[in-house]
Amino acid sequence: AVLSVIYLVVIHNPGQDYSEFYILDNNHNTSNYPNNLTVGQSGELIVGIQNQEHESTNYTVEIKKDGQLLDKFNKTLTNHECAETPFYFKADKSGEEQEIEFTLYKNNITNPYRTLSFKYNVN
Repeated sequence: AVLSVIYLVVIHNPGQDYSEFYILDNNHNTSNYPNNLTVGQSGELIVGIQNQEHESTNYTVEIKKDGQLLDKFNKTLTNHECAETPFYFKADKSGEEQEIEFTLYKNNITNPYRTLSFKYNVN
């Protein structure tokens, strides 16, 4: 009975399996996103993934604007491991509410696991 309790508490984690997916500003915060740019100016975001899947997991991130692929990268993370990857973009045309989409896929599954969007204005 004691071994069963030790297994359930220490080894077997019945918690929910999930992956965190987030976007931070270039200071690793959420307070200073590059929301207002001028044409030709660059912006930087940090794309973060944290594995809470209780096993090693393969991730693919696709970054698109107006349906066009801007960047794509793969990460393999062990349980509780975190990866933060910088993403640079250039404000190439003026306009309000421009949007960059970030899509997370896991373990080669073709349906998106999580999707984030970032909106910004260019003067």
